[in-house]
Amino acid sequence: MRLRGGFTLIEMLVVLVLLAMAAALAAPAIRSVLPARTGLTSLLPAARDAAARRGETIYLRISATGEWRMEGANSAQAGPFATGHIDPVPGLPLTLVVSPQGSCAFDLRSSKAASAIHLDPVTCKIEGS
Repeated sequence: MRLRGGFTLIEMLVVLVLLAMAAALAAPAIRSVLPARTGLTSLLPAARDAAARRGETIYLRISATGEWRMEGANSAQAGPFATGHIDPVPGLPLTLVVSPQGSCAFDLRSSKAASAIHLDPVTCKIEGS
């Protein structure tokens, strides 16, 4: 009788179960890193959109704890028009100035953020994310 090379169904199922268990162990470590990047990268398009719709410069201020608020330059007395929370990222606190034309830059007090976060000022996207 000639033996065939290959894997049995049981062997394949055992390998799949082991891979699933390894992925379940690794997922929390990966997910704990992603929300901070995702939070900041989702705020930037929202700030650009708000600046374009309102036709004014928008200030996106993020505190060291991750609390953020958007304020309009022309309507600063009215207070923030949007607030929320993201997971803290390196370089906080920071203030981003977003023009109605869509460009953005860190304000002068955000030099720590400017060195930690590489931002394309024309597209307002974080480089390397």
